[in-house]
Amino acid sequence: MYASLFAAAQDYEHSWQTCSTFLSPNMGGWAVYAAQDFKAGELVELTPFFIPLEIYHTRHSVLDNYVFGFQRNNGAEVDDKYLNVVLLGNGAFYNHNSDPNLKYVEVIAKEGDDVPHLVGFRATRDIASGEQLYVSYVDDPSDSVEWFKNRGMDTETQTEKFIDPNMLRFYASKHCSKIYAGIGAPTWKDSILPILSSTHENGHLGTMLHPSSWMDLTRLAPFDAGLSDARAKVAIKKGGHIEKSLALMTSRNFVRGTSLGPIVFYWENLKIDHHQSLINLRDDQKLILQYQGPDTGWKPIDRFEGYSEMTLLPVSGNIGLVRRVGSGGEHGEDYNCRLVIRSNKDHLTNVGVTLELIATRDISAGDVLKLNIAPSEFEEEYRLLHDEMEESGQPHHPGIFDIIKDEEL
Repeated sequence: MYASLFAAAQDYEHSWQTCSTFLSPNMGGWAVYAAQDFKAGELVELTPFFIPLEIYHTRHSVLDNYVFGFQRNNGAEVDDKYLNVVLLGNGAFYNHNSDPNLKYVEVIAKEGDDVPHLVGFRATRDIASGEQLYVSYVDDPSDSVEWFKNRGMDTETQTEKFIDPNMLRFYASKHCSKIYAGIGAPTWKDSILPILSSTHENGHLGTMLHPSSWMDLTRLAPFDAGLSDARAKVAIKKGGHIEKSLALMTSRNFVRGTSLGPIVFYWENLKIDHHQSLINLRDDQKLILQYQGPDTGWKPIDRFEGYSEMTLLPVSGNIGLVRRVGSGGEHGEDYNCRLVIRSNKDHLTNVGVTLELIATRDISAGDVLKLNIAPSEFEEEYRLLHDEMEESGQPHHPGIFDIIKDEEL
């Protein structure tokens, strides 16, 4: 049953235009909630985009609290490589519970090949609309106290476990994204479904659910909307809200020269109004640049070294997948949305900032979203990202790699 109160309040032509989960401020932090019912074993979220990173790239920054780990050996019998994975979408912001209703899963092509082609979250049991979605941050529940202690955090995030059914429609309409991003029916049918079918036939699928039980396929758009190709789910009027999500504040030193570079907002690529917003937030003590390391006992501290060092990492939602075209005009693509930066302190947290995407003209359902911020100009970062995406097969707009001056690509 596809039971979404948000969908019931709208007149959508297709299921992929509706909302299935949403991230919302709640009491002392943020939480992700189901906007529809899910069956046990069903994919609750298809992560729209993921980037593996060497552990040392995340270990000293706030990002270390928001990544998942996995091993990669590229088919080798030895020398397993431990990595962290940065997830866009809502995956990085699920709260911890020792009895979670979600399980982190990776879909890989064959046993012994540890390169994921899809990352997502499956329901461990039936989930009702309005229920908060949880994962476990550790494999062994007894390790959770130590995990939080090492980060100077409380083990329990004070957020509501359920949203009042009478308020769910309000919450969903306020916080559901109007962006479709990630894989659609083409990649699912051509790449993911054959992998799932093969592993099911060979008995490698854990719970052994048939691939047809993993998700309601009507939730997939008839197109892929990967990196730099995110689309509008619905028609949006000029000045209308498109998405509100979170960005972590990290030092330029921790993302420069990594495959994260193409999706972050470097200071020099932001607009003057963004600079002023960040300066004002810093002056009002509503913005910190979080650092943690052996010299602080792994406790987070504020290590601000200058505005030019500030880098915004849009790690939640889909804003990081929106195409960046600069000011457009005669020699470039015309933009149709702009970015607004706001404080998170109003939501009782100093971590990062809130990003909001606003339409600068009328946008039709299915239109590619184009942001008036210039893309990064560091070719080596695009090369690293290109190599990762070649392995994982994640969909993307081919023009994002035009900066790479190499005929072999």
